[in-house]
Amino acid sequence: MNKRFLSTAVLAAFVSLPLLVNAAEEKKKGGGFGAMDTDKDGKVSKKEFVAAQKDAAKAEKRFADLDKNNDGFLSQEEFAAGQKKKEKK
Repeated sequence: MNKRFLSTAVLAAFVSLPLLVNAAEEKKKGGGFGAMDTDKDGKVSKKEFVAAQKDAAKAEKRFADLDKNNDGFLSQEEFAAGQKKKEKK
C-alpha cells in the first residue's frame, strides 16, 4: 500500500512540474494569458490585451495579428501561437 502511494505521489510530482515551471516563467515575464484575462471568461478581449501593454498603438496592431478568426477575442490557442512566433524572432 505504501509503495503504491509513493509511486502515485512521485508520478503526480512529475506531471505537475511542467505546469509549475510554466507558471513561474509567465510570472517572471510579467503575466501571460491568465493575467490579461481580467474577467476570467477564458478569452482575452481587445480592451484587456491593450490594457496589459505599454504601447497601446502597437498592442492594437498585435491584437489584430493574433486574432486569427477576427472574433474580437484571443483564445488561449491564438495567444500561444503568437507567443511561439514571437519567441522564434
